[in-house]
Amino acid sequence: MTLAHGVAIRVHAGFSSVVNALRSCEICSNVYVDVLDSSPRIAVAVGEKYFFRVDNYLAVTIIAVDRGDHVVLKAVATGGRKGLLSFLDYGASRDYALEAVNTICRALNARCEVVAEVSYLDQGKSHQLRI
Repeated sequence: MTLAHGVAIRVHAGFSSVVNALRSCEICSNVYVDVLDSSPRIAVAVGEKYFFRVDNYLAVTIIAVDRGDHVVLKAVATGGRKGLLSFLDYGASRDYALEAVNTICRALNARCEVVAEVSYLDQGKSHQLRI
């Protein structure tokens, strides 16, 4: 069982504005951010944050996809485990994924709709984040 949490949201804002908000969000992009030369336009960001409740760093990966009239944001947060018996993250991955997308939405002052949210995300559940 993985301790990852995924969320997919629809952001009613322009792609460039979303990318600017993503770059400005330290917890969203303090490790990596890039806009790919692709069609549709896609941005990828990686952030990292320390969580006291699990005494560990968690990472969040965010993918932004331009859909013309809106942008799809997908955020997946997860952290490393300390041992074989580390089966709980006390909701830290969920909180991090939601904090990241909520920070972006607040910065944009845009309407954001949660389309999908998946706890204990793994490869077999990843299709649930497709929108």
